Amino acid sequence: MIILLTGASSGIGRKLALHYLNQGHTVAAVARRSEKLTELYQAPESHNGTLQIYSADVTDRGRMANVVETVERDLGPLDLVIASAGIAHQQLTHNLDLDAFTSLLQTNVQGVFHTLVPAIDAMLPRGQGQVVAISSLAAFHAIPRMGSYCATKAALTYQLEGLHWHLKPQGITVTTLCPGFINTEMTTQQQVPGIWCMAADRAVEKIAGAIAQKRRRYCFPFWQHVLIQLLNVLPITLRGFVFSVVLEKLFPRPSTPAF
Repeated sequence: MIILLTGASSGIGRKLALHYLNQGHTVAAVARRSEKLTELYQAPESHNGTLQIYSADVTDRGRMANVVETVERDLGPLDLVIASAGIAHQQLTHNLDLDAFTSLLQTNVQGVFHTLVPAIDAMLPRGQGQVVAISSLAAFHAIPRMGSYCATKAALTYQLEGLHWHLKPQGITVTTLCPGFINTEMTTQQQVPGIWCMAADRAVEKIAGAIAQKRRRYCFPFWQHVLIQLLNVLPITLRGFVFSVVLEKLFPRPSTPAF
């Protein structure tokens, strides 16, 4: 299987790249940090498959189209594309940080489709393929201090939902993955308490399983998914108490601004 994967220099993206390499697949690993990508060659898992690295920023539409074209020419027709690149931000000031919001939109929404659209264009004539994007449980509820992040993940999730119905008759599978907090570089930077975070290796097992099953949408961990659903049905006053009192204690503010 030939796989293109963005965000491969760290976090879930890196672990997914190593997972598929360990299974003997061909992986085109994409990220901005070329030095981190190069480190993938040193991992024992990479020796079982074929690894090719591409330094690119997903916010660069032209560059991502070029990467997809190059991968198809050099490695062969893509079977699976995973858009894993993403960033997070906590709003710690009273006024909306428009620069941060713009960066979130460019990476978490536009960057995903800069990756998927040229891949879909290549898959359509073949009538087969699978595209995957990592969204978040944050897409289903606005979380205090994380409103901008939640908004971008909501936009991503519902655009992917529409894309699923549009591409299903064409033989292309669209899978939306909605994890909660995973123990990665991103959650460490955002100072998310460890008690909220699933181990990254366990998360990769679940993600790879959902992709293999060609799930339309997969939300996990189960308890965090249930919590989000419960928040959505609570009366607004009770929901406000949960956010202002309970979550402030269980999810304290970062000691320094994190982006």
